[in-house]
Amino acid sequence: MRFRLRLATQTGTERVAASIPTLGRLSVHNALAGAAVGLAAGMAPDAIAAALDAGWSAPHRGQLLAAGGVTIVDDSYNASPASMIAALQMLADLPGRRIAVLGEMLELGEGASAGHRDVGIAAASTCALLVTVGEGAAALAAGAREAGLDAAAVIETRDRAGALAVLRERLVRGDVVLVKASRGLELDRLADDLLAGLA
Repeated sequence: MRFRLRLATQTGTERVAASIPTLGRLSVHNALAGAAVGLAAGMAPDAIAAALDAGWSAPHRGQLLAAGGVTIVDDSYNASPASMIAALQMLADLPGRRIAVLGEMLELGEGASAGHRDVGIAAASTCALLVTVGEGAAALAAGAREAGLDAAAVIETRDRAGALAVLRERLVRGDVVLVKASRGLELDRLADDLLAGLA
């Protein structure tokens, strides 16, 4: 992602080109927070831009992987409604047939049904195929259908093994697959198995 930092320094406003090696607008927001910390710590704007360009990474957090002509966006470490929608926005910017494997979001309390439904609505405008994982993701699937995603393009599975079986049957070269859920569903293992199976 490339963007321009506009930083208020003691000598005025400075603008510096910046880039980060991660995908999505949410990653830019994180970079802006890092830039603010750097500025508060007294770093020069060019040093801030260089540090952002050096990047950061964490397993299963927005990792872009490729195998067998398929691109996998492994963002399976954790999920909330806001992070799910941000990941779907990132998926929308990628080329290829867009597929989302979205598992239930745990620990949402009373907002669980509405949160899952909102994510389903967002998925309907992004995905050619939506695979949901877990019983709690039923509202997600329902939201996608209500928002106009063809019912045949919404597949509900009970667990990661079921999701993997669906993907093995349907993936073709050029597809891009987002994998995201709460950590308790262990979709990181699905991403790993998918990558190994396509290699």
